[in-house]
Amino acid sequence: ARTAEIYGVTEGEARELLSIERRQSLRLNPLVARPEETLEQLRALGWQGSPFPWTHDGYSIDSAMEQVRDSELVKQGAVFIQNASSWLPVLALDPHLDDFILDVCAAPGGKSSHIAALTKNNARLWVNDNSRGRLAKMQATFARLGVFPERMMLYDATQISRKLAGEEFDRILLDAPCSGEGLMRFDRDSDVARWSVAHIHRLQQLQKRILTQVWELLKPGGTLVYSTCTAAPEENEAVVDYLLRTRPDARVKPFDMELPNRVTTVEEWNGRHFSKPVQDCLRLAPSPHLEAFFVCKLAKAAPAHE
Repeated sequence: ARTAEIYGVTEGEARELLSIERRQSLRLNPLVARPEETLEQLRALGWQGSPFPWTHDGYSIDSAMEQVRDSELVKQGAVFIQNASSWLPVLALDPHLDDFILDVCAAPGGKSSHIAALTKNNARLWVNDNSRGRLAKMQATFARLGVFPERMMLYDATQISRKLAGEEFDRILLDAPCSGEGLMRFDRDSDVARWSVAHIHRLQQLQKRILTQVWELLKPGGTLVYSTCTAAPEENEAVVDYLLRTRPDARVKPFDMELPNRVTTVEEWNGRHFSKPVQDCLRLAPSPHLEAFFVCKLAKAAPAHE
């Protein structure tokens, strides 16, 4: 019933959405090998897939996953397996060479490595996570993928503006810790057993704290991307709405990405109407190649000249 309300469909259609088998995709990594050569090697393995028209070096996996997953191409870092939705926050961030960039909740490192690939390792990339174990695994992933961040940090994101006081970033990626409601499967009892509205509300408060923290680190004129893999309006539209209401210098920038499973954002939830600019965020319903996702591109207004 909740999913039906979020997407404006019947409960039967919601059940179908929650039963879709999700497929992983692959991203060619130009930091390790030339994409053209990697494609030839993939085809020699028997891989079949198609390019996604909205991104560079991203392809579906329409043949057996094992052919790619167990290949030397993955072990050597020439290919990175992800769900295609995970590329969207980085595309919204639009990183450029020499940008000063912060990835706040970076582990396991897929999005950071994508930033590095797009900037040819020439951005000043700082990555952070609050788990020593995840940070160590991310370090190993970076070594395999040829990613060289300028700095790796082990900070609690709810305290990060104090830890990095005085720094101003051109671009910040906050792929927030979330309930993962967008990844739930109707036929997996374990998914439903872990889910609760109370848990979503706890995460919402955490997301608000982190977002307001990192907003302090964004330079005027800079871009911050807030993203989640949850369908929950409490963790998506409501969090962005909170920032807009509490930070007068926050602006939503339209993310004009035409995708087959893009749906309208939620305008009202539990009696709360969200600010109109929230409608410019990107919301995806579940689909075979693109998981349910939420991406919001935010800009910090420059101070008015006196």
